[in-house]
Amino acid sequence: MTRIRVIRVYSGISIAIMNLKTFITSQHLFQVNTAFISTQEKFFFLLGGILVLLAIVTKIAATLAANPVETKYRAKFYRLFLTIGLGELIWYLLRYENVRYFGTPFVAWLLVLWAVVWLVWLIVKTVINYGKEKQIWDKEQVKQKYLPK
Repeated sequence: MTRIRVIRVYSGISIAIMNLKTFITSQHLFQVNTAFISTQEKFFFLLGGILVLLAIVTKIAATLAANPVETKYRAKFYRLFLTIGLGELIWYLLRYENVRYFGTPFVAWLLVLWAVVWLVWLIVKTVINYGKEKQIWDKEQVKQKYLPK
């Protein structure tokens, strides 16, 4: 159980400071608390839902893209958001059902770490390759414009 210390800043405003050391203990990371679902675990459920909604928006944006290069890169972000979002939602379901190993917060943090690594890799590849591929596509469009049909 995390301890929360409340500090009064002004007469009507108070700040809650949580003891973060309890989140990095092996007991917290590798054991499922069967008594209740914590706020942190509800946060993972909310994160999964937001990522699935973001995946839907990205898929719509990919279908409305002006050229195939944009469609390709938007589809990559769609796969990222959908995979991680569904992973977090499935994790929450496993946590809700008190599955021993897969319902631990450690697995949820592994999913978040996987998402961050995948997102950084995707952004780097997009920055490096998008301009080149777009330029090649534009040149092909100019060629196609002047070729006889």
